[in-house]
Amino acid sequence: MKLFKTLALSTLLIAAGPALAEKTTGEMVDDSLIQGEVKAKLVAEDIMGGMGVNLETRHGVVQLGGFVDDVEKGKQLAELAATVEGVKKVDNQLHAKRGDRSTGRAIDDGVATTRVKAAIANADLGDGVTINIDTYNGVMLLTGFADTAASKKRAGELAAADDNVEDVINGIYVME
Repeated sequence: MKLFKTLALSTLLIAAGPALAEKTTGEMVDDSLIQGEVKAKLVAEDIMGGMGVNLETRHGVVQLGGFVDDVEKGKQLAELAATVEGVKKVDNQLHAKRGDRSTGRAIDDGVATTRVKAAIANADLGDGVTINIDTYNGVMLLTGFADTAASKKRAGELAAADDNVEDVINGIYVME
């Protein structure tokens, strides 16, 4: 079991790369362990039922993000995450899907997501910014972490500027 945890931790640290550049080694290990424990707990409880949930952890703050069919299950996920040792706060950014989505709308959502990801990648939002983007029926959800309110605001502006985006939920957590 210890070997498994070591391998899992190593994989998480390598995959996290630049997003963790501003953290100390101890903080990276702590957040990686917390994130791994939260993932394990959520999967073990089998509440997710195929929900696409983004999970990010920084300085003990766990953020759940995405669009879900059942907001009550999303609340249960947040409550479970809060029970993991080391979690200081859970930022629940799980939002209800708005209506049914046609194939054409799904394609438009994908195009918008790709364009906004590129715009955010090209913007100078600072080193401490990690942003996940989910789009459903023209509603774009931004989650992740930023070091300043200005970075959060700028990401929201870039999202709102896309022609296929009808509404933006800016759920980026500011670590000031």
